Amino acid sequence: PIIGMHHGIIDKYVGDTILALFTQGADDALSGAIHMLEKLEEYNTGRAHAGYAPVKIGFGLNTGLVMIGTVGGENRMESTVIGDAVNLTSRIEESTKIYNTPLLISQNTLYDLAIPGKYDIRFLDRIRVKGKTHPLSIYEVFNNDPIALRDGKRATKLKFEKAVIQYHLKEIPHAMDLLTQCIEIAPKD
Repeated sequence: PIIGMHHGIIDKYVGDTILALFTQGADDALSGAIHMLEKLEEYNTGRAHAGYAPVKIGFGLNTGLVMIGTVGGENRMESTVIGDAVNLTSRIEESTKIYNTPLLISQNTLYDLAIPGKYDIRFLDRIRVKGKTHPLSIYEVFNNDPIALRDGKRATKLKFEKAVIQYHLKEIPHAMDLLTQCIEIAPKD
């Protein structure tokens, strides 16, 4: 229901994955993901009271052109979206596990946001995606982090982003020094 509330359309379910489209812009997709994480926190509070482990989910958001239509053959046809933007989105979602963060967006999505400053976003990395020659910048959206962690990430944002840049410039000792300073301020980051 949250996807629909944010002007999204569910294209399909693939295992435990939901592929959804947001035709009115990146802000709808991002606010929908943030809203779903809020609802998940409420759900996990109930699970904790019942003695169950929390459920974790990851969102990968990307903005781009897709083709929508019917694919398949005479005996098996399906409406879906295809395109490079869809494949890239899947790779970004997979990266949430590697970076241990629930919400990642691509540079394409960041550039499509009406007011990026209304979200807690920080540059996370430049990744090489399978099938692509140029690296893609990905960003962490941390609006749903616990308050102390979110405040720590806000306080260390510039230092953290500088550390990532130093890492990519192969200035590892300088990057490690900056990251150590970040951890002192936000130990759970």
